[in-house]
Amino acid sequence: MSGRDSLRLCVSSRLRTCALPAHWLFAVAVLSGGLHSAANAQEQTKAQIEAVRAAALQASMEAHRKDVVPFFETHCVRCHGAKKQEGELSLEKLDPDMTTASAARWATLLEQITTREMPPEGEPQPTPGEIQKVVDWIRSEMKRSGKHLATRKEYANGNRVPHELLFGPGANAPFDAAPGLRRLSHDIYDAFSKDVGKNVNGLGNPFSPAGGTTFLDMGSPKIDEPVTTQLISNALSIVRNQTAWREDKGQLKWVGQREFQPLFEKDAEVTDEQLQTAVTAQFLRVLRRKPTDEELARFLKLMRTNEKAAGRETGFRFALAAVFLLPEAVFRSEIGAGPKDVSGRVRLSPRETAFAINYALSDRLPPAWLLDAASKGDLDSEEQIAAAVRRMMEDPKQQTPRIMRFFREYFGYAAAEDVFKESKENQDHKSNVLVSDTDQLVQYILAQDKEVLRELLTTTKSFVNNRLDPQGKKMEPGDKKKAIHKSYGLPDDWKWTADQPVELPKDERAGILTQPAWLVAFSTTTDNHAILRGKWVRERLLGGVVPDIPITVDAQLPDEPEKTLRERMRVTQGEYCWKCHQLMNRVGLPFEQYDHYGRFRTEELGQPVDATGGFEHTLDPKLQGDVTNPVEFVRKMADSEIVEQVFVRHCFRYWLGRNETPGDANSLQTAHNAYRESGGSMKALIVSLLTSESFLYRVPLARPEQAGLLTPK
Repeated sequence: MSGRDSLRLCVSSRLRTCALPAHWLFAVAVLSGGLHSAANAQEQTKAQIEAVRAAALQASMEAHRKDVVPFFETHCVRCHGAKKQEGELSLEKLDPDMTTASAARWATLLEQITTREMPPEGEPQPTPGEIQKVVDWIRSEMKRSGKHLATRKEYANGNRVPHELLFGPGANAPFDAAPGLRRLSHDIYDAFSKDVGKNVNGLGNPFSPAGGTTFLDMGSPKIDEPVTTQLISNALSIVRNQTAWREDKGQLKWVGQREFQPLFEKDAEVTDEQLQTAVTAQFLRVLRRKPTDEELARFLKLMRTNEKAAGRETGFRFALAAVFLLPEAVFRSEIGAGPKDVSGRVRLSPRETAFAINYALSDRLPPAWLLDAASKGDLDSEEQIAAAVRRMMEDPKQQTPRIMRFFREYFGYAAAEDVFKESKENQDHKSNVLVSDTDQLVQYILAQDKEVLRELLTTTKSFVNNRLDPQGKKMEPGDKKKAIHKSYGLPDDWKWTADQPVELPKDERAGILTQPAWLVAFSTTTDNHAILRGKWVRERLLGGVVPDIPITVDAQLPDEPEKTLRERMRVTQGEYCWKCHQLMNRVGLPFEQYDHYGRFRTEELGQPVDATGGFEHTLDPKLQGDVTNPVEFVRKMADSEIVEQVFVRHCFRYWLGRNETPGDANSLQTAHNAYRESGGSMKALIVSLLTSESFLYRVPLARPEQAGLLTPK
């Protein structure tokens, strides 16, 4: 039997004893000698597990009686009771125990309640606190019963949590951040494999960015068999490179890691001390720490077992590859292994904290000084953590790409490169140059670090057809052959200059939403897309929720080339469509002032452009009424405190990798205050988020499987 076959046989037998999150790593349990969670699960007897489940069911049913039944009696049973069942739904007959077939109904109710579709307009409306109690119970019961229909879209739209429960004066829900694991992001794994696997070609990245989410680094740590297979393949490829001989002038020369050479010398006895040295070196290289005594003993035993089963070369390589498959190498731990405070919250351990703040800003493994600070107790206070975060952001040698990536993902303008445009219509269009221009504008505003959001929404400055030389110093034209400046509304005879950014016409441009890159990103091949632009504004700035398109709807505008987009959008004003389009149309139509290349225009199809729009259904009562053009439109939003708070909510999601809950109100309000008191500093906002209780603390769960760490069988 080969070493690989032996490995698979052992692993498959281990996995039958404990189902870890979505397969976990298919070799980890055996290669590391067994996970503590598996051991915990095996220690529980069937009777104990059933007792816990029975108690959880009883508590859930009691909460249903106390919080949900009165809500239904007050607001719902008139239409969904014993006498009348609109939509064939009777809430009196709906079983609260979701281990039955009722979970799908509860999922529908959750969406209707959180989007304020139920109760309907004209009926007495519940308070935000009453709504939250029902929402919390449905989600809790979904988790208890193992049903996840209600939460499958949570990452796609965190705005479902009412804004007043987060920023209102009475926002005081208990802190409830649960322990969990986050899978390494695509970018972190890519940087890790390049750093550790130097000179190894053909490494694949198994972690595709999450699809359909607000940000790419959000979601649960799901790892399936194809991902596991790629992880194992990468680990073995790196180890082969670490343990390689190369022929040089007729003789074999060792080109691998120095600590591994004694293990692969032919006809030489390998001592336990040499094995321990090799394992320790691999731990330091991959995990940035030494193995514990227990880990060292376990790996020593594994190496000797593999050596007997598969031979020295194969056996030792598989054992060294196992370090790459340990949970610590693939997951970001946010369990809370630190001390418990007086309120019962558990702090992230110093090592967890070091990795957490590092990966909040960087894709690379933590620098030595940060890990050293963790080991010396210099990350034990919020002040110390704040100092470390500032050091990372202010050190020019420290790469912090995740800050810039936030703005790319938040505004979405980089998608302009994915929108095909017919070159015959505009031969001066070049999307990658437009995206680069906007990148530089964001970086310029971040460097000033004053009123960052307002500047991003209102600045009349822009980089135009600009790029930096390979050293990142000297400015040069992005494309000498194309008149990119025409997309910005500059005169045809405008001459490129290195004195950038330049001023754009103040009555034509204001901020990122009038940058050609953003306008192109939310367009089609041949047309504008006011609906997509309006959806972005509604969700990313106004904090609203736009329901998904029903599967029964063919969301297409009429093919009428003789009519303007506004005229073709008349079909969205039908009663069935207007329910959603009332949230998008009027906040997207001001951008009709630009064509689908992002060029300012005054006419469309021979008619004066109608760029009027307006605000309805907003969280901010000051944002109501009509606007006549896009510049007026974005400046109004820049004046809104609610818009600023919605921006903070999106920052929270990005840097914490999850949606906010009412229990995060204190962290969100503190972050917003830090932003305001610092004069709109992005650095101050990030420091506040990375020192918040939401980032640093967790609330222990009564049952470990609730964290997604194990499911007892």
